[in-house]
Amino acid sequence: MSDISVIIPVYNRDSSLKDAVESVLLQTYKPSEIIVIDDGSFFSAKEILKNYLNHVKIINHLSNTGVSSARNTGIINSSTKYIAFLDSDDIFLPNKLEMQLKFMKDNGYKISHTNEFWYRIDKWVNQVKSSQRYGGNIFEKILDKCRISPSSLMVEKKIFEKTGLFNTYLKVCEDYDISLRFALFYNIGYLDRKLIIKRAVEENSLSASIKHIEYIRYNILKNFYDIYKEKLSEEQSNAVIKEIDRKSQIIKPSYR
Repeated sequence: MSDISVIIPVYNRDSSLKDAVESVLLQTYKPSEIIVIDDGSFFSAKEILKNYLNHVKIINHLSNTGVSSARNTGIINSSTKYIAFLDSDDIFLPNKLEMQLKFMKDNGYKISHTNEFWYRIDKWVNQVKSSQRYGGNIFEKILDKCRISPSSLMVEKKIFEKTGLFNTYLKVCEDYDISLRFALFYNIGYLDRKLIIKRAVEENSLSASIKHIEYIRYNILKNFYDIYKEKLSEEQSNAVIKEIDRKSQIIKPSYR
């Protein structure tokens, strides 16, 4: 019996939602539940997924509250030990859940992520070296940027009691923010198999429209340090301070 919930937040992506859901239904290891959170879209997710309503639970937000809030709604309403996330423009490859769950159980991980294919608009894209993924004690290796794609993420639900949920105040970089908390408290498994297709199906994706993404990361990291500095080792603290200083130099021409 499966013990995985797949959480899919969606906002105004009617063209890709069905693909995302179908990629979960085609898994070699079937999840216990698929939870789609319609975050105030202009369309009806129920209508788009009308052929799959026996397999999908749809939760509607009356207005758009952001991807963090939508994911949190899915987490709160899930009923399984494990949670996997899937953005509505991404796709699971057929053995994603099976391979990742086995990897976690075999190695005792409570959090894991996988490698991925990249697809942009109408073509496949090679991953850049600066987006290298890591596993294990990765805290100091992810201070510069987020290196865990939400769609590749699988976690034990109970970890959120320690790390907290997604930050609903963040419109972008919410994955960077929660990755810092994950890596502070846990070793993170990395399965170096390309088990998802990370797609950008529209030119105007939210992250791409933010010109000063480093400024947002700078503020996230400063806030993280203020909250968790007592929990950091000396080495971790020094690494965070060094990265805050590096980011301050990057954003200095625009913001100082």
